[in-house]
Amino acid sequence: MFYGVAVRSRDPIFAALMAALVAAAHSAQADTQFAADLPFRDCDGLICMDASLDGAAPRTLMLDTGNAHSTLITDVAKELSWTLQPAQRNGTTVPGIYIGGEHRVALGGIEASTTFYVFDRNLLGEYKPAVDGSITYDFFKDRVLEIDYPHHRLRVSNVIATPLPDKPPTSGTLRLVTFGEHGPPVVIGAPFIVNGKTVHAQIDTVFTGTMLIYDSALATLGFEKQGAPELFRYTDGGVNLLASHADRIGFGRRALLGGSPPLYFVGDGKNPVHQPDGLFEATVGNALFANSVVTLDFHAMTLDVRPAAN
Repeated sequence: MFYGVAVRSRDPIFAALMAALVAAAHSAQADTQFAADLPFRDCDGLICMDASLDGAAPRTLMLDTGNAHSTLITDVAKELSWTLQPAQRNGTTVPGIYIGGEHRVALGGIEASTTFYVFDRNLLGEYKPAVDGSITYDFFKDRVLEIDYPHHRLRVSNVIATPLPDKPPTSGTLRLVTFGEHGPPVVIGAPFIVNGKTVHAQIDTVFTGTMLIYDSALATLGFEKQGAPELFRYTDGGVNLLASHADRIGFGRRALLGGSPPLYFVGDGKNPVHQPDGLFEATVGNALFANSVVTLDFHAMTLDVRPAAN
């Protein structure tokens, strides 16, 4: 249900309007036809799934909505006999990074090609997730991706070629925004709410926390950095964030976690936290959605976060 919108008004027009909005949201969800419905595993807070590459035996890949290009570890790419081209930056070869080319991915009931970058495992930093690579948001272009966190299911539609629909009045939005002035495009969703204020947040399934508030948004949102350091091993090669609490974190009018939910601020440490130059206020991760189904429509560029069915 919509948090705080149990219809208390005695105005029948208001009640009818709210009922219509709820019905529109549920109708939009029911209309999606999913071509793949597959399980995922919790890998130390990450979303891990089995995927076959070029018809070979399945490999463990993580879902990474915070990255634009799918990846594979170098030794796995060599086992699959991929042809690797050294990556270059400004005409200079970048050690340990390769262009893997386009390859077929079988994920549940769908198959599609996507471009891979290949990395030497040691470039993942001190803390290395137990995966062979990642599937990133570019794989889901013009598809609907649904992440059912409580039931550990991923649902994916076929490619949608129809004209863009009118957005339901309750829809959130997705946009691609660069991470900083010179960074890659990342997926930004809204409206997330923290303590009654709206934030635009990167949706990053490799962030295992709830919500990270960036320094540039502190004053606008009325926060002061505080909290005890907490290590997040898979963010920026392992970073310390300051663990605090919010009064409430939600999506639109829905509260996502009860009580006094965890909230994080940028901390100090040997690895600096990369920040987005004020282009958005926060990043949200898997822990925020523990009780939710998250629907990312990469065709209509809409977002919905709703309580999971029992």
